Amino acid sequence: MPCPEFRKRSHRFVNWWLSAAFLATVAFFAPSETFAQSSQDSAQKPSAEKPEPERGYAAFYNSSLEGHKTACGGTYSAEKFTAAHRNLPCGTKLRVTNLRNGKSVRVTVNDHGPKTSSRIVDLSFAAARSLNFIKQGTTLVKVEVLR
Repeated sequence: MPCPEFRKRSHRFVNWWLSAAFLATVAFFAPSETFAQSSQDSAQKPSAEKPEPERGYAAFYNSSLEGHKTACGGTYSAEKFTAAHRNLPCGTKLRVTNLRNGKSVRVTVNDHGPKTSSRIVDLSFAAARSLNFIKQGTTLVKVEVLR
């Protein structure tokens, strides 16, 4: 008579073998469209969806920061269309729209910030000039991720 240890092992093997045979049978007899459809669905869905547009306040960098290093490793230039955002990765393209006058600009995230929670984005001087809020210092904006 076989020992109980042998029975346990043989039951595990039989259970494994039956499971493998069942899965192979299902895969063989299932319509091929089922598997093709699921792979097409995964190919069509983007890996990371664009976040919803944000609304909040924007300010611009002080001119004293000209030439300083950014968190992304670049150098701040007041004449480039750049921005600092708290959560988005470096290199993200944004459309920033001034909700008070409807003007918008495209900027690239090249820094992390703003450091204060009352703002959602800090812009370069060139971007702020294009949005026409230099005199006010801050303005209400909508921030949309482009890519």
